[in-house]
Amino acid sequence: MAKTIKFNLICDGNPIRRIEDLTDNFSIEDVLAYYENGLLKKWLKVRGYTEHLEKVEEILTENQLDIIKALIGIFEIELDENKVKEDTYILEYKMKREHLIDEYKKIITILNLLLTTTIRAMTNLSSQFWKTKI
Repeated sequence: MAKTIKFNLICDGNPIRRIEDLTDNFSIEDVLAYYENGLLKKWLKVRGYTEHLEKVEEILTENQLDIIKALIGIFEIELDENKVKEDTYILEYKMKREHLIDEYKKIITILNLLLTTTIRAMTNLSSQFWKTKI
């Protein structure tokens, strides 16, 4: 049987090996990202934190603020409610901004393609026009 490889999480720039490290270096942005990509569950499993894993697996909501609140409760993090709302708002703002930037890039690509196609068509029409005049 293959040996389970234990890995560290990185929160707030610090390696996380134990639950205590997670509580001491809890970063809403980092922990939420680990929750969403599944690394938090894998980390809890390979580290043997089955009680925490079961509680994390019970989170059913997709609302980020509710997920963060649940994770804060599971890991017994002492944070001010306003700080949680502020950090979550900042995180949501960043995600919306990244989404809008991606959308703008798509629009620019489409406009560039449209412009290139229009210029080619006009060039072809222009050359055909001048050929018929000569």
